[in-house]
Amino acid sequence: MQLNIKERCEACGHPMRCWDISPNCTLLKCPKCYHIKRNLKQCNAHAREHAWGGSKFYDKIRSNLTIRRLNRFIRLIPNNKQPSILEIGFGSGNLLLKFLKKGYKVHGIEAEYLQIDICKPVKKYGTLYFGKAEDIQLAKEKFDLIYGIHVIEHLDDPIVIFKKCYSALKKGGGLYFITPNSISGGLTIFRDKWWNLEDPTHIRFFSPQSINIMLNRVGFREIETRIPVWDSLTLEINSFFRLFKQKSKNHGIMSNNLIYLLNTIIFPFALATRMIYPTISPSLEVTARKPL
Repeated sequence: MQLNIKERCEACGHPMRCWDISPNCTLLKCPKCYHIKRNLKQCNAHAREHAWGGSKFYDKIRSNLTIRRLNRFIRLIPNNKQPSILEIGFGSGNLLLKFLKKGYKVHGIEAEYLQIDICKPVKKYGTLYFGKAEDIQLAKEKFDLIYGIHVIEHLDDPIVIFKKCYSALKKGGGLYFITPNSISGGLTIFRDKWWNLEDPTHIRFFSPQSINIMLNRVGFREIETRIPVWDSLTLEINSFFRLFKQKSKNHGIMSNNLIYLLNTIIFPFALATRMIYPTISPSLEVTARKPL
């Protein structure tokens, strides 16, 4: 698919190029920092209708693994006796609930694209904002930690959010994101069948270089990126099955009970593959700090 484009990379400013990952799917990719933009009309990739297409069981596993990483990170933040935290895209509030039980002050922003119920304690005791993160006006309270788990790839204007995060953090406060990785070996292997493309609201994919550039631009320092082998544990399995299934239902390939069962059976082998070939892992773990 040939496109006439003059778009520059939102991270480094370099002219972007068309990347035809299939005859009917073209992404825009920066040849300098490897940042990727996606227009659903040019790269539908058999996207499902609904933003949520996972599994509550696997989502719970990911939440438990993520909270361990967040706990390690927050222990390094100065003066965190009763941390005040903000989650961007809190969904059902499961992560905020874990922090609430530890006595933290919890805040959250949710655009409600997932259309799922929020746990009652978080609704009662948390400070919650509803709407697009770019439009939310936060209270004057400063936060020790701001985090977002698979959210910044959905944003219309991530640089606006990064600036808001910087302004809302205390000095020495931490920023933590998990997001799909534009240089994942899985995208190269599975192309338009890569499960991250099944989500119609995934409109950009950051690389370690592009996220570093954008966070550094707004003032963050100590920026680090890692490839977590434990995140999105069934992604390669679902990408493989998408090779044979051309159309997605409302909630995608995981809504098929047979696929769900096969995920459970094949999962140990998929995890072993990541341990041997970690660059196939689909996600980036990003940490940064506001200078003291």
